[in-house]
Amino acid sequence: MSAEKYVKDIVGRIKCGSVKKKEIGAQLLSDISMRIKQGETLEEIIQSMGSPQEIADAFSQDMPENERKAYRNKKIGMIVTAVVLGVVLLGFYVWWIFPKPYTIENNALLSKETVSARVETMVSLLDANDFETLQAEAVDELRNVLTQEVIDKVRVPMSDDWGKRLSIGTTYVQGIKQKGEILIVTQTDVMYENISVVYTITFDENLNLAGIYMR
Repeated sequence: MSAEKYVKDIVGRIKCGSVKKKEIGAQLLSDISMRIKQGETLEEIIQSMGSPQEIADAFSQDMPENERKAYRNKKIGMIVTAVVLGVVLLGFYVWWIFPKPYTIENNALLSKETVSARVETMVSLLDANDFETLQAEAVDELRNVLTQEVIDKVRVPMSDDWGKRLSIGTTYVQGIKQKGEILIVTQTDVMYENISVVYTITFDENLNLAGIYMR
């Protein structure tokens, strides 16, 4: 792992605005560079600093409220933008022209807890390469492309060895309504041994799988 990748992983997890992320990233790279010049190896530095999640949590804990608010707004904006632009790898089964926000709290079947549990189920099925169950849980239009071959085309370029899953972060949920149809778009950070993956998983109003995007 390079210093740049290590710092990028840390910065991506810190709950603050973009400007603050860049500032922290630059400082971390500068500190690592200085320690390398003093004779330490990158492996020694990473071991002493800790995991990206531990460092990010420490930074996030001390962030002022305005930075936390900027982070929350960015999260929501990323979810809405993903839906508006139709940015998915496996595709949504409907193209929305002018989607409108839908408050899932209005629907008892779409509570945040229920949706979050559904997301964890989908991630677990993906981790287990259980595509037969995934296809059974998906909308009709998605089943034919929800295969090992298609998913591997996404996974391998990110990392050829993700390692075991370590944790699943908070799931952010955004409801979308268009022409009487409801779609639930979620975004979740998942930590593996060798990589951190952001999943954007979409469901229809019955919580059938309707789209997957990984980055």
